[in-house]
Amino acid sequence: MDTVEIKGSNIPGVRQALDQGLKLPSRGLAKVLEDNISTYSNPKPVFQTTYLSDTIRISRDQDGKIFVYTKVDDSTDPTDYSGTVSDLGITKLLEGFNDSILKFYL
Repeated sequence: MDTVEIKGSNIPGVRQALDQGLKLPSRGLAKVLEDNISTYSNPKPVFQTTYLSDTIRISRDQDGKIFVYTKVDDSTDPTDYSGTVSDLGITKLLEGFNDSILKFYL
C-alpha cells in the first residue's frame, strides 16, 4: 500500500486536513524509518482469509485471532463525517476529574 487515506478523525484540525483528501505516503515513511533506525524493520503481518463469499469474509491473523467481516451495503461511496463533531472527549475527561478529585461545583 503506497498511500493511506484516513477519514473521520476525532482530532480537531487533523480531521479537516484528512477530510480534504490528504493522503499519507505510508511506504515512503516506512522506508525513511528503516533507513534511519537500525533496529526498525517494516512489519509484515500475516492475514489469511479462510472463507470468502459475496457477503462474508473470515480471516485469521498471525496470532490465530479470527476476524469476521460482513458486507452491509453494496455502496462504495465513502462515509460522510461532515455532520459529526470532532471530539477528543476532553470535556468528559475534565468533568470526571472534577467529580473525582476537585469536587468544585457552581
